[in-house]
Amino acid sequence: MERKDEKRRTKNEELRMMNFVIMAAALLVGAAIQQVVPGLTLLGQAKAPIVLGIVLYYALHRSLALMVLAAIAGGVLCDSLEALPMGYSVTVFTVLGVAAWLYRDVFFSARGVTHMVFGLLAGLGLTFGLYGLLLVSEESMRALAWNWVALKAVGTALLGMILVPIVFVVLERLDRLTGNIVLESSS
Repeated sequence: MERKDEKRRTKNEELRMMNFVIMAAALLVGAAIQQVVPGLTLLGQAKAPIVLGIVLYYALHRSLALMVLAAIAGGVLCDSLEALPMGYSVTVFTVLGVAAWLYRDVFFSARGVTHMVFGLLAGLGLTFGLYGLLLVSEESMRALAWNWVALKAVGTALLGMILVPIVFVVLERLDRLTGNIVLESSS
């Protein structure tokens, strides 16, 4: 009996460690892709919200603690790479992640349409959240053209709607490949 408990603990520790490894790799690759892909000029220089998609994946498929860790790590990466004041992306990612985590039982989390809707709404929330924080803290942001911010929010929402389901599929396959998700038999 004691040996079974020890094996179970070891297996849980391995899965926990693999979750951290997959999350770290996904965030690093996602942040690099997000930084390299140019913004859409016609949509207010909207950038692909890849890191946001990763945070949403952890919000819908993992524990609150793991999602918060993904939001903090992803936010620090984004703030470091995108010349934003440190902590702004962390705050917005955490708020959006917690909101998605709270409502994940209301929606069916394994459907493409659900991922599209979460990506769309989170894209809007990301842009308005970041610019809202900048407006509150930076004097120079008060002269910003809000129609440009709205255009960028629409662009980020559309990119989120397209890219978040792709991020979910890639991360789910990676989790299955590494044994983080066990496929259930149909019998």
